[in-house]
Amino acid sequence: MINLGVFGFLTGLHLALLQFCYFFLLLINVTSTYITYATIVISWMVGTLIGLFWRRLNAGVALIAGVAGYYAIYALVISDPLALHTLPIAAGGVAISGLWAGRFFVVMLPLFARADRLFLHENNGFLLGVVGVFVGFTLLGLGFLFWTPLISALWLLIHIAWLHRGHGNPDLDILWFVNRRAAQQASAAASERHGASDG
Repeated sequence: MINLGVFGFLTGLHLALLQFCYFFLLLINVTSTYITYATIVISWMVGTLIGLFWRRLNAGVALIAGVAGYYAIYALVISDPLALHTLPIAAGGVAISGLWAGRFFVVMLPLFARADRLFLHENNGFLLGVVGVFVGFTLLGLGFLFWTPLISALWLLIHIAWLHRGHGNPDLDILWFVNRRAAQQASAAASERHGASDG
C-alpha cells in the first residue's frame, strides 16, 4: 500500500500558499477592501467546482496551469498597480489556480482507506501553509510572494514524479502526464508480448 499522506500534506500546503499569496498580492497591488477577499474566495470556489467535474484533468497539468495563472496575474498587477480593472482578470487566474483543489479530492478519495485520513493530511498542510504565508510575507515581503508558489509547485511535482516512477499503480496515472486509457492499453500490449515470449 502506497503511503499518500505526504502527497496530501504537500497538496494542502501548496494550495494554501497559492491562495494566500494571491490574497496578499492583490491586497497590496489592487485594493485592500473586502472585495479583494470576496473575489479570491468566490473565484477559488468556482475553480474548485470546475475541477470536481473535469474528468481528464490531472495533477501535473492543473498545478502548472495554476502557477502559470498566478504569475500572469503577478506580472499584470505589478505592471499596473492599483488599477481596479485588473481584479476581474485576476479572478480568472484564481479560478484556474483552484482547479486542482477540486480535482484532488475526487482523484485521491478512492486511493485512501478512509476519507478522514485524506482530509487530515490535506488540512494539516493547508494550515501550515496559511501560517507560513503570514510569517513569510511579514519577514520577506514581495520576494516571498514571487518565489513561494513556484517552489511549492516544483516540490509537489517532484513528489508526484517520484510516486509515479516508483510505483507501478495505474491509479496513480491521473497524477502525472499520462492518459489512463493509453497507459492501460500499453500495459495490456506489454503483457501480451511477455506472455507470447514465454509461450
